[in-house]
Amino acid sequence: MVHRKIESVILEMLDIFRIVAINGPRQSGKTTLQKKIAKLRNMKYYTFDDPDVSNTASNDPIGFIGYISKENVAIDEVQMIPEIVPAIKMSTDEQNRKGMFLLTGSSDMFKNSKIKESLAGRMVSFNLFPLSYAEINNRELNIIDKLFSDDFNSFDIAFESISKLEFVSAVVNGGYPEVYNLPTKAKKAWFESYIKARIAKDIANFDGIHMDKVSDLNKLLKVLAAQISSLVSYANIANHINITDKTVAKYIQILEALYIIKLVPSYSNNQLKRVVKSPKVHFIDTGLASFLLNIDVEGSMVKQNELFGNLVESFVYSELIKHQSYSNIDVNIYHYRDQSQKEVDFVLEASNGDIVALEIKSGSSLKNEHFKGLLSLARTIHNKNFKGIVLYGGDKVLPYKIEEFQFWAIPLKILI
Repeated sequence: MVHRKIESVILEMLDIFRIVAINGPRQSGKTTLQKKIAKLRNMKYYTFDDPDVSNTASNDPIGFIGYISKENVAIDEVQMIPEIVPAIKMSTDEQNRKGMFLLTGSSDMFKNSKIKESLAGRMVSFNLFPLSYAEINNRELNIIDKLFSDDFNSFDIAFESISKLEFVSAVVNGGYPEVYNLPTKAKKAWFESYIKARIAKDIANFDGIHMDKVSDLNKLLKVLAAQISSLVSYANIANHINITDKTVAKYIQILEALYIIKLVPSYSNNQLKRVVKSPKVHFIDTGLASFLLNIDVEGSMVKQNELFGNLVESFVYSELIKHQSYSNIDVNIYHYRDQSQKEVDFVLEASNGDIVALEIKSGSSLKNEHFKGLLSLARTIHNKNFKGIVLYGGDKVLPYKIEEFQFWAIPLKILI
């Protein structure tokens, strides 16, 4: 079993908070981790995927929670019974005991309009995404911590030992625990089932979504995959699938709540007057995006076009948010583009104001033009704690000085 890096954080939080929640996409490993922690902490485990349990909880939420919460408990798939949340809140307030509830949800449960109550002040929440390649390959490095460090002279990996095939496979396969190392045919069958059965099941938990509209959501997923790592235009998407801009915005909000995609906002501050404010769309898992785009490892080894480059960018984002969940540094992630089309793929801003800007280049050679967006941003924001990095397809860590600014080129292989 792959060890999940966030496990120790959740165990620590159970000693501090009354409720700890683990959110994330279906099949990301939440139930496995929850059961492991429940066993370590002698918590009884209940799942609302069990019809008997869900019927009992739905018929009498207060009675159900009152009965099971006499001892600390783990409840899986909480979003399936929205009416359970007020009962959890009431029980928590009455008993006021640390580590009472360990909850999981296959959607961001408090973005679900059926859940009217908030557990603010009682609960801390964490995201569990599909496996990071640091987890798969059992590496200790946290990429967020490393990028914000001043030590680029030593890495716990020999970049030249990782083949092109290994890197391409990581990008195309993604990190869902059940599927990342399956053969191509089995992988396609798994993703087809995942979209038809699992996503459709969770969509039904959202107000105002009728099951006859699931086909529109499937069309939207394919359009978003084709526009991966690009600026989002609701009007453009609406024209593709013949629905309104407003409906597109609503569906995208649901896909975000289900941890399928993420809209990355534009970076701006008082010094940045002329930025493009549209968000970029990224997929939480590039294995799913590759399936929707009919991209496989064999084809990507032969032909690495612009679409594959966009897929690599989204893979970087996916790995960043996985490492973000257990990093020692609190960061927000943005993209940057100004009106003269100078852009930076990712801007990581730490809570102390430090900035790491990342430009993603899947090719193995470096060119001066790869640094032009980083240079433009460095000139504009005047932040002495700014670090500009090109993550590229080569094997060497290289310093790159332009004007008074020190940039770096680091292999993309740092992610795997």
